[in-house]
Amino acid sequence: MIYLLEPLKKVVIQDLSYSGEEVSNKRFGGFCECGGKMFQKLWVKLENTRIMISECEKCWKNSAYFFNLTKFLGREEVHVVEKNAVKEFLKNYLSDLELNALIAKAKDKVYKPADFSRAKKKLSEMNFSLEEVLAILK
Repeated sequence: MIYLLEPLKKVVIQDLSYSGEEVSNKRFGGFCECGGKMFQKLWVKLENTRIMISECEKCWKNSAYFFNLTKFLGREEVHVVEKNAVKEFLKNYLSDLELNALIAKAKDKVYKPADFSRAKKKLSEMNFSLEEVLAILK
């Protein structure tokens, strides 16, 4: 499953996050299953694979298109995580204590350092920037 954390412009694939390069102008990005036109939103580079994230102008569905250096490899649905759903998304990877410590740290409140340290380590293992996550949780 592929997730796009919209506020961070990060794509999460197999529990690892990757930074994406945002497409600044409207460029054609394929056709949606609903018949609508899709526009490129983000490009992610993984070793020999390039992933284009496109969004449908009609139904707002997002899809990932996989390419190697010479050909199209496939397409997969992308689950978009908006700013208000980041906490719910993080619950899939962090315990309640770890998440609460992150939220407390983001809001300059008292937190348990051990819980925060575990959360920080897990986020680091997933290639997330702690500062970016804390900024979203404020």
